[in-house]
Amino acid sequence: MNKFTIRKLIQNIFLGLWVIFILILIPYKFHTCHQFCPYATICFGTMTLNGYFAYIQIVVIGLLIAVSTIFIGRKFCGYICFLGTMQEYLFKLNPQKRKTQLPLTIHRILGVVKYVILIITFIMALFLIQYLYMSFCPVVAISFPNSISFFGIITLIIIFVGGFFIERSWCRYLCPYAALMNIFQFIGKITGIKKHVIKRNWEVCIDCGICTKNCPMNIDISKYEDITDHNCIHCLKCIKFCPKDDCMTC
Repeated sequence: MNKFTIRKLIQNIFLGLWVIFILILIPYKFHTCHQFCPYATICFGTMTLNGYFAYIQIVVIGLLIAVSTIFIGRKFCGYICFLGTMQEYLFKLNPQKRKTQLPLTIHRILGVVKYVILIITFIMALFLIQYLYMSFCPVVAISFPNSISFFGIITLIIIFVGGFFIERSWCRYLCPYAALMNIFQFIGKITGIKKHVIKRNWEVCIDCGICTKNCPMNIDISKYEDITDHNCIHCLKCIKFCPKDDCMTC
């Protein structure tokens, strides 16, 4: 079993678990999706410290995942996150998928939005008004379908419509947890901690640009020798589609 098959298997296992939680557990009010969202680190962190919530376990898990990105990058996004996997499958339904990459300038500008959302939700958490963000949160919308808010519906529409036209649009531009993970990666970078990354062999590379064209996060891979971009989710597509053996490795 090769590494591409292993990644797809892991993705499908976690996606299947989320589907089970949604279809079976939620009607019995266990609300598992909501309780196991790693972004609860922000949503519930302050509430937990003030004794209002009991999701301490997911606050710890969310922090551990974020810290792990210092060493292994955003593998959580590429292997485990069910929203990311759903977007991948949704994008495959778009017959024009290879023509929808945004120009890098626009891509970089939109990439700032997730940091703005992170800051806003963090401030809300400090003042115990994170319920305002939670009305927009897609995980809350999925976890509580019987009481989904109007804003939750809008968020899901943005995710699925955007994901159809732009691969992983939520991951790229809107996910505040992605922003949090990127901040931890930046901390690792400035402190000199070595991170596991995908590597590009310039001596073998023929500069065809196929790796960049197939990157779901719109990273300009052709300018890197080591793919240190914080948005890399280790999806391995740059390796899979590279026409030269041993050019892209991980």
